[in-house]
Amino acid sequence: MSGPAPAGILEHVGIRLIRGAAPSSRRLPAVIPRSTPLELAEIAWLSEGVSREAALAIPAVAACRNLIVGAACQMGLYRYRADERLPPGTLLTMPDPSMTWPATLGGTVDDLIFNGRAYWLVLQRDAEGFPTLARWTPFVDVTPQTRSTGGSWAELTGYRVAGLDAIVAVDELVRFDSPLPGVLLTGARTLAGAIATEDAARRLASVELPAGVLKNEGAELSEAEASDLIARFQASRRDNGIAFLQGIDYTREGLDSNDLGLTDSRSHYATEIARLLNVPVAMIGASPSGNASALLYSNLEQQLAILVSSAVAPYLRCVEETLTAILPRPQSVAFDVQTFLRSDPSAAADYATGLYQAGLIAVDEARAFLGIPSPAPSPDLTPGKVV
Repeated sequence: MSGPAPAGILEHVGIRLIRGAAPSSRRLPAVIPRSTPLELAEIAWLSEGVSREAALAIPAVAACRNLIVGAACQMGLYRYRADERLPPGTLLTMPDPSMTWPATLGGTVDDLIFNGRAYWLVLQRDAEGFPTLARWTPFVDVTPQTRSTGGSWAELTGYRVAGLDAIVAVDELVRFDSPLPGVLLTGARTLAGAIATEDAARRLASVELPAGVLKNEGAELSEAEASDLIARFQASRRDNGIAFLQGIDYTREGLDSNDLGLTDSRSHYATEIARLLNVPVAMIGASPSGNASALLYSNLEQQLAILVSSAVAPYLRCVEETLTAILPRPQSVAFDVQTFLRSDPSAAADYATGLYQAGLIAVDEARAFLGIPSPAPSPDLTPGKVV
């Protein structure tokens, strides 16, 4: 992949942005599905009234989102040329001078989870036209500009980005397309039901319900007489512990905290949300009725593996392939998933020892993998990473 030669300069938030001229060779026009995730999310918003902020107010959604984003942010991102590891460069360590890499990656994965698409605005290119600096731009701040082609796809002509007056060229935004549809679209009804359940639990928690009911079995009483009867009944029970009833039947209400908190219903929605986000039910403490096993130290590594393979991997793959596409060929990027999964110190030590005994790594590399600094550290060996 050869980058376009730089031509034209745009100032953006004090950072020099170099625009690339269109290549001389003919290319296929950039396209986008005509029913974009933004349009579909707007339809879901109108029908169910669920936004990202409202969804995150649900504890189960926040827990699943934090697990996915947190796992992604803990993994190292490496740059390769075939089997040779290269210096990551600013694009993979701090693409935005005003934002840390975890914040950039977290915002990107968050947009992929909820909206199915994320964007980076190119801030700077190198002499060959490849991006070296880019800023994560929230999904809600980007509006694709399209021209209908009469089919399921529309030609993408540019973007309108909040804070910029001019239309941003297609090449000036890095577009991350998730293989999974956004949760705000596919889970709109589930999220709306969970929000309604949470609201109902709040109403029951804030309203004082009667501990019992007095049923009149005699002559009809006026409202004032009924209020006086209740007051005298309460006073008698409070002062004497016993109240005398004549022509009145007292029934105690059997309400407990589970009824008031709608525990079963809320647990049901927590399980459904875990399924919606492909997160193991046990990792967010959802209902056992979701066939969840207990989260124990003995099965933590297995649960983490399921979390990464089912919930995190699609977004990691999206980021890897998108960043690989904007690097010079044959360079590629990949997340260090294996180091994250080896969270058991004993298992990690056995793994490093096995690699050393097989002659695949040296002692310094084994120490670096285990996070033990070498007596004479090498600049190429970072504790906690395998080189």
